[in-house]
Amino acid sequence: MPFEITSDPLIKDVKIVNSKKFEDNRGFFEEVYREKILKDLNIQNKFAQVNLSFSKKNVFRGFHFQLNPAPQGKLITVVSGKIIDYGINLRKSSKSFKSHVEYEITTGKMIYIPEGFAHGFLALEDSYVLYLTTNEFNQSLDSGIRYDDKELNISLPDNIIISEKDKKLKYLNELALDF
Repeated sequence: MPFEITSDPLIKDVKIVNSKKFEDNRGFFEEVYREKILKDLNIQNKFAQVNLSFSKKNVFRGFHFQLNPAPQGKLITVVSGKIIDYGINLRKSSKSFKSHVEYEITTGKMIYIPEGFAHGFLALEDSYVLYLTTNEFNQSLDSGIRYDDKELNISLPDNIIISEKDKKLKYLNELALDF
C-alpha cells in the first residue's frame, strides 16, 4: 500500500498520512493522492481545489477557515522544505472543541485537516506547500483567528513573518461559529 495513515490520538478525524517513496539512482516517485485508498481509510472527501504556496523561513500563514455552507477540509503536504502544521477544532459539538494538533510536515508526510477546523502553518525553512481543499475558495465565507489568541494556547516564535490581513483577524471569542 502506498500510504500509512494514523489518526491523531486526541482528534481522531485529523489524519497523518505517510506515503511510500520508490527510490532509485534517478531520484524517487511518490503517490500524493489516490481517491479509493484514502476513502477506504476514512478520508472520504472529494477535493475541489489544489493550491500551492511558497513561504520563506519564519512565515506563518493562518489560522484560516471557511464558514458554512462551504467549509474546507484540507490535505496538506510539503513539496520541499519543512513546516509545522496546525489544525484547531472549531466544531462546537465535539469533545475536543478548541483543541489543536500540530505536526512537523516534510516531503513524504501529509496531514488531513477536516472541515470545521482552522488551519495554519509555520515555515521552518523556505517551503513549498501543496494542499487539496474539499470546497473551492469563497471570499464571502473566508474567516480566521488571530495567530496570538491566548485562548488557543499555541506558542509561536517571536520572529514570525505574518501578513497584514492575518494580523487583523478576530479572536476566537469574537467569532460566531456554526460548525
